[in-house]
Order: sequence, then structure tokens, then C-alpha cells
Amino acid sequence: MRVLFVCTANSCRSQMAEAWARRLFPTGWEVASAGLLTYPISARTRAVMEEVGLDMAGQSPQSIDEVDLDRFDLVVTLGREAGRYLPELADPARHWKRPIDDPMGAEGTPDEVRAAFRRGRDQVRAIVDEVLAAHGGRRDG
Repeated sequence: MRVLFVCTANSCRSQMAEAWARRLFPTGWEVASAGLLTYPISARTRAVMEEVGLDMAGQSPQSIDEVDLDRFDLVVTLGREAGRYLPELADPARHWKRPIDDPMGAEGTPDEVRAAFRRGRDQVRAIVDEVLAAHGGRRDG
């Protein structure tokens, strides 16, 4: 199984999904992430993932223009923009739209912003779990 997670800038939600999938997907499944555009992975994203023991070392942003979308069995968009502007796939049934709020847009106190990133992290985890359940994946660990 090959899964691509896509969001707007490949700096937060899709990177979180890639990290969760690397941890949870069975051996032999492949995962990647991409964005409509790219920005560096945010320090807040890395920090909330480290809170749950996930190191994002080795992950880097890439544009959907750099990816052969039809190589993937499933493409999951995590933002409204990504869902709207993803190029059409040869088989549109392989596109799952699972938009969640972008933690990068969170405002408020530092605690409120961190809480938004944690919510995003946990929502992304639920989406990765949904992919596993729908495709018969068994977690290795």
C-alpha cells in the first residue's frame, strides 16, 4: 500500500501524517507527504510530535509537482485547499478528502496555540488510523 498525505504547504498536517504513518503503518507500506506549495516544517509541528515520541528527522517538504500522484494507492488531502486544487487522479476514488483545521493559523496565547497543534496532531493520528482500518493494515508496533 502506498499512501500520500497532502496539505497546503507540507509544513504541518501532512508532515504529521507522514510521521504517524511511518510509526503505525505495517512493514512494506509506503508513505510520503506533499503540499500545494512548500514551507519548512514548523518548529511547533516538530515539538508536538516529539511530545508523543515521534522524531521527524529526515522528513522534508516537497511539492505535489514533484510527485507522481498516480503512483499512490491512496491520496489523502488534509486541508480544504488541497482537496480543491489536487490535480485529478486517474482513479478519483483514490482521493480521500479529510480536511482539518490548519494549526499554522492558530492564534492566541502560547498555550492556546500549542493546544491547537496538539489537536491537529491527534486529528491526524485518527485519519492515519482510519487509513489502516479501511485497508486492512495491522500496526507493527
